[in-house]
Amino acid sequence: IYAKGFRLKGKGAGDKGELINFSEIKEFYYKKDKIFFITFSKEKYTLSEAGTLFDELLRDLYRSRNEFLMDALFMKSGKLKAEFDGHFERLSKFSRPINKGEAIIRMYENSIIVIPRLQDAFSLHFEFVNFYEFDEMEYKLKVVMDDGMTIFFSHLGNDFELFEEKWNGLLGGMYETIVNDTLRSAFPHFQAGTLLKVANKTKNGKSINLHELKKIDDELAQSFQEFMFADEGLKEKFDFLREGLDEYDIHFGIANDDTVDEGFIRWIMVSNVEKNIVAFTILPRWKNQSENEEKSGNKNSTYFFKIIMERGNPADKVEDKIREIEQSLVILNFAKDPCYKDKRELKHSPYQYAIRKMPFLRILRKSFVGKASTPDLKEWKEQAKKAYEKSKLKK
Repeated sequence: IYAKGFRLKGKGAGDKGELINFSEIKEFYYKKDKIFFITFSKEKYTLSEAGTLFDELLRDLYRSRNEFLMDALFMKSGKLKAEFDGHFERLSKFSRPINKGEAIIRMYENSIIVIPRLQDAFSLHFEFVNFYEFDEMEYKLKVVMDDGMTIFFSHLGNDFELFEEKWNGLLGGMYETIVNDTLRSAFPHFQAGTLLKVANKTKNGKSINLHELKKIDDELAQSFQEFMFADEGLKEKFDFLREGLDEYDIHFGIANDDTVDEGFIRWIMVSNVEKNIVAFTILPRWKNQSENEEKSGNKNSTYFFKIIMERGNPADKVEDKIREIEQSLVILNFAKDPCYKDKRELKHSPYQYAIRKMPFLRILRKSFVGKASTPDLKEWKEQAKKAYEKSKLKK
């Protein structure tokens, strides 16, 4: 067993065996004293007859596999801050059980990773925590995510109070960073209380629509638009996309940029239910008190995605599409390639496994209908119109 896979080797001295990478495994599970896995190339394997060493083999395989999954599925967000032993229970948005059991709970700056002994690890990114509450009587934490999934943490023993303290400290630290390091840099003339309301909506990278901004502060909403549309060429393009839409349909996102000191990422999204489409663009990286990477012409591409693939009402699914885009961008640190590029182009990229196993990213990729990527406004509009045509629902 290695860090990224394992070798199946015969007992003969000349048998080099067969190396199985975790990145090649589509399904992995066990039943009684057998381990089963299926590769993406549809090969099926059964491991058995480990005798008294079966439990040890299973634990070691899951330990290595989970370390691989944490990196391959971008679960780690920020520095490791704490680790606890506890119990988890995970329910779907329909309150149906997904899984539960004992686990190691690792807390990072912007995420929590749950590592069961004999199950696949999974993560909760703080950006997508919708609601949480600590039950002091039952010594439990209930967490509800934006997609409706619910997770309970319990059996923390004497560490419960420390766990609660760390959780609150990390979430509080995230908001403090967003307000002080990002929003204050962009909008220095607004009070911290006003910026905190924006941070509660956007967290570190999610979008906020223009209507919500105006509810918080009209002047701030105007400043957001001026800041995002400082480039006249970009404004003209989005004026075209916004035609006939209202304040609910234009969305702005802002996030810390880990690659630049005193810098951050800006992005804009438009949702158009009538045309069954959501489009986004990521602006040039912004650096405080320095030249931006690109000042005019705005060559950054705009990407277009169908809201629904075949039939139905786009109005019922537009929030799901927005969430898919937000999850893909935030968790993958605003990398655009995995959102739309052919899997052959990403074969040797760090996103190879993510595009196969992240459900929201897989759906988003399937819904891609085109991009507009030219500084020429007329040509850009023609590219956008082609995307509109591809997104039309079948009658």
